[in-house]
Amino acid sequence: MQGASFKVQGARLILSATLASVAVLTGCRQDMHDQPKMFPQRSTTIFADGRSARPQVTNTVARGQLHEDSYFYTGLVDGKEADGMPFPATLDVLKRGQERFNVYCTPCHSRVGNGAGEIVERGYRLAGNFHTERLRSAPLGHFFSVMTNGYGAMPDYSAQITPADRWAIASYIRALQLSQNAKASDVPAGVEVKPLLKLAEEQGMPVGFAGDWSVPNTTGPAAPEVAKPVESATPTPTTTPGVAPATSENQKATTPAVTKEAAPATAKTAAPAKPKPEDIAAGKATYMANCSVCHQAARTGLPPNIPSLVGIVGRVGPDRIRQVVTQGIPTGKIQMPSFSSKLSSSDIDHLIAYLGSE
Repeated sequence: MQGASFKVQGARLILSATLASVAVLTGCRQDMHDQPKMFPQRSTTIFADGRSARPQVTNTVARGQLHEDSYFYTGLVDGKEADGMPFPATLDVLKRGQERFNVYCTPCHSRVGNGAGEIVERGYRLAGNFHTERLRSAPLGHFFSVMTNGYGAMPDYSAQITPADRWAIASYIRALQLSQNAKASDVPAGVEVKPLLKLAEEQGMPVGFAGDWSVPNTTGPAAPEVAKPVESATPTPTTTPGVAPATSENQKATTPAVTKEAAPATAKTAAPAKPKPEDIAAGKATYMANCSVCHQAARTGLPPNIPSLVGIVGRVGPDRIRQVVTQGIPTGKIQMPSFSSKLSSSDIDHLIAYLGSE
């Protein structure tokens, strides 16, 4: 009896599984695939003109094109970037623009708009400098359009910044440009003009904030100096081509005779001193804090844009390394910033010692 009970239970389980499978498989029909529908550019007998593509319903607006006819949403007039704000640029608008600018724009363009933001410290190219003549003369609609649609390597910020805030940022950029190129006549009568150093002190900014901008020189690094030969105490007489120089009696008397025991003309250069272990350790700490973010902890770089530094001292020499660290490479595909304001001469010596180690 017990065996028959097991058989009945087994048959019930099989039947239940079969019914469940049938129920699931009924959902695998190709109705969505086989439904009647029109394919682009195909003919049809439904409409009198034989075309399957039909005109849009009256008053249909495509996504993203609802405000294309408004200067407020495009910054364009007759398809061209126009100048002027669509609403008054009040002090509150400028403050809002400054707040949004500091959030979205300063990582690349810096707080003063010179294009030397934090990304430059991480090996990226300089962003646009708002104080160039080209951008100072650009209409406000240009800045709004760039924020809306992107420009070159800059992505669009239409999803992050509302149109009103984009106009506020554009007006603040214009204020930044004026702040760095203002004249005495631009200041209203009775308004106090505070020097940058005083503002830096009031806002707790470092003293260097009021100094010159540390924007890398775009003319490229200076050519290394060539050591000049040591001039002899006795002046060399001027000679005429094809005529041997005359020798005076005094010169003959004072010129020593050259013997076989004379010292060789070229003296051997003394080998550089081997760096101390503590110098190498200090150089490694400097490298890890300033260089490894781009050139990697193992000094392998990210070729072809960021070169490997393995064996770099033997390839280019210490002088070239010192020059690159202090001056940067502003003309490179990925521009390297200058570290002259961050690393002392001894820091660079330690760094070279580490790069020359195994």
